[in-house]
Order: sequence, then C-alpha cells, then structure tokens
Amino acid sequence: MGYDLSSRNKEAGDFYMGAFSWSWMINAGVGLVIGTGPAKNPASYSYTPDAKGASPQTNDGYRVTAEQARMMAAAARGLVNVERFIAKEWEQMSEEDRKLDTEWNERSKIYRTPVRDDFIDKAAAFAEWAEKSGGFAIW
Repeated sequence: MGYDLSSRNKEAGDFYMGAFSWSWMINAGVGLVIGTGPAKNPASYSYTPDAKGASPQTNDGYRVTAEQARMMAAAARGLVNVERFIAKEWEQMSEEDRKLDTEWNERSKIYRTPVRDDFIDKAAAFAEWAEKSGGFAIW
C-alpha cells in the first residue's frame, strides 16, 4: 500500500510515495511539521488529526496546508542532505569497518547505516513537489 498525494495546485500534478519510503521520511522528521512521528511502541505512531479527524499515515484524505507543505519540503531537503552525508561517509569506509558498524547497529543502535538511495531520491523529489503543491491530501 502506497500513498497518493493529491496536490491542490493541479499544475504540480499528484505524487506517489511507497509505503516504506513515506513512513521512513515521516518518521525521520518530516512529519514533525504536521505533528506526527514514531510513538513509544514499535510500528506505532502519534499524530495530530486534521480538521476531519484524518491521519497522515492511514490514506484517509489527511489535509496538509500550503504552509505545512512548504515546511515539509524544507525538512525533507534537510533530511536528504543528512542522509547523503551519511552515505558518503559509508562509501569511504573499509569493508571491515562497515561490517563492524552494522554489527554494532544491530546490537545497540549506536551507528547509523545508510538509508536506501531510492528513499533519499524520493524524499528529494517530494521536497520539490511539495513546495509547488499548494498543499495536498494524502490518499
């Protein structure tokens, strides 16, 4: 199940996010703009419902204002910059150091391993689209 984002600005068109890339981006900080993020328990989230009671993570028509969309675009750009920096650091590491970091991450979550490139690219494309969207609904 993915997410269809319907733009108020019809010239911007609509945007599609996969279920995992949307959840990753929202939980990584972009969702803070609209009051959503990870909750205490695994695979759960907290959110501030919109005026109709909709959630930004359940495909029920949650509405994002134009101002929120611009702020989400800025947050997504920041996320992309951070993730590209981590990926660059990862590329410069030896295979042995990558293995050690991965093992440490599995045990203690001390190190951050890179996010998939397609997630980073999707977040960058979302930033461009969201800024032009004039606000959007999440379906």
